Amino acid sequence: MEQPAHEDQQEDLGPPQPPIRVPLSPPEDCIKVTEDGGVLKHIMTEGSGEAPMLHARCLVHFIGRCLPSGDMFLNSKEDSQAAEPYLVVAGRDTSQRATGLNLAVATMRAGERAAVYITDPAYGYGEKGSFSFPSVPPSCQLVYEVDMLTWEPPAEGVDRRVMLYEERLEAAERRRKEGNALFSEGKYTEALAKYAMALSYCDEDFMLQLQGPHLDKAEEVTNPVYLNMAAAQLKLGDHAAAAHNATQVLVRDPKHVKALFRRGKARAAMGRTVEALEDLASAAAL
Repeated sequence: MEQPAHEDQQEDLGPPQPPIRVPLSPPEDCIKVTEDGGVLKHIMTEGSGEAPMLHARCLVHFIGRCLPSGDMFLNSKEDSQAAEPYLVVAGRDTSQRATGLNLAVATMRAGERAAVYITDPAYGYGEKGSFSFPSVPPSCQLVYEVDMLTWEPPAEGVDRRVMLYEERLEAAERRRKEGNALFSEGKYTEALAKYAMALSYCDEDFMLQLQGPHLDKAEEVTNPVYLNMAAAQLKLGDHAAAAHNATQVLVRDPKHVKALFRRGKARAAMGRTVEALEDLASAAAL
């Protein structure tokens, strides 16, 4: 049977809340982490060394608060008995929530303390919020007080069969960017090799297992690879391969302007004039 409360008993309020050490509205000197201003960063203590490379494994401590109330929804030092830091993947945008923190951490250096403002809830917990852990109201703006401890490069050479969904997309994206650097130097054959390696992380078997938002995010990675391959193949005069790779994008998105334009150029070079004109006219109409 439940015991009656005595008058001198006090309600258990849990451990004391840490003081709020960040402004609850973004200061004027904030840095735009995203071009749309949905993620902002205010440096409180400068760090040292280099910022982490894309998809580096970063160890951080942070306190997350809802705005404008300042109510805390997560404190990394209280989330585990050992007060272990959180592992954040720099620049990871393949997760379904809280991508803004990942993007901001990618700009931080070891020893840096910063206030990270999520002014667009799409970079936080979205329109629906989170009703499990952590608990965040719908369409909530956020502020994180983040301490960047250290980082190490992403793991390479891992068997694709044991890689997580996010890890495969990130590996593909890194190869695409390496290919783009080679393309800009006029090294088209070498760029094609990097693009082919990128697609190897998102092969047909992998893509067939995906659906919904996971498939959409994967196609955001693979479509640019196919388009970049087509561009390199046009430079090398491999027009049939360029048309094929542009078509891979059009199968998924029939109104993709760049894909229509590149396939039109490839078809024109192959003497398929009628089909080329159809592609180019469709691209011009969009």
